[in-house]
Amino acid sequence: MTGPRQAAPPPPEIDRTRPAYQKILWWAKRLAAYHRMSLEGTTPPTGPCIYVTLHGAGYLVVDLVLAGYFIGWKHWYETGEEQNRLRIVAGQSRIERFIPGVPRAKDLVGIIGTDEEACLAVLERGEQLLITPGGTREAQPSRDFYRLKWQGRHGFARLALRTGAPIVPLAVVGGAEAYPGVRIGKLSLWSPLPLPARIRVVLGEPIPVQRQPGSARDPAVVEPLQRMAWQRTQALYDEVRGVASPRTAGEGTPA
Repeated sequence: MTGPRQAAPPPPEIDRTRPAYQKILWWAKRLAAYHRMSLEGTTPPTGPCIYVTLHGAGYLVVDLVLAGYFIGWKHWYETGEEQNRLRIVAGQSRIERFIPGVPRAKDLVGIIGTDEEACLAVLERGEQLLITPGGTREAQPSRDFYRLKWQGRHGFARLALRTGAPIVPLAVVGGAEAYPGVRIGKLSLWSPLPLPARIRVVLGEPIPVQRQPGSARDPAVVEPLQRMAWQRTQALYDEVRGVASPRTAGEGTPA
């Protein structure tokens, strides 16, 4: 008979004194300038919150990493002043097995895995999370690339209810144009070189969430919150792109 399973230690805090970390931010700043990036919309919240957005484009989802730079890393890098500590939540991708140094780079900039308890520990420590609920189902070149596919994805809503962290809709538009791809059968092929397309990072109005840890597994509480965040994030993408939202529910559109 085995004893109770020990909880995994929380992700370590980001060590900003490492030269390698600062070198990554040096490249992020210049790549952001190349893509003429801007941060628009509401002011990033202070304190714990959960940004929700579309999975990024390309082999290394550079557009998503650059969004993280603008929201959580840029101010400290350029001024030295402490602000928000942002952690991007990402699963292990296949490309990591073929590009040396990617896992190490992810650790340096504070990207963490998708384990819910690890994410909870980060929020309770006062840090922020950037989550892509659709995950790899959105990481495919397609004509409707900017259509969210969050069916059955409730983890971020559970985290918000367990901590009371607000949910912030986030639109990152331009990645599919900067790193275009094609789909051949089940294989996604992306441009390895960035095209000079502009990438916009737009924050929507935060959705306040009352801390209700006892309701984090109650579908009657979790599902409406997830649906609201999904709808508002999709509406933000449609607004930024200047397209009309679908009138009827379908794939990638919450009912």
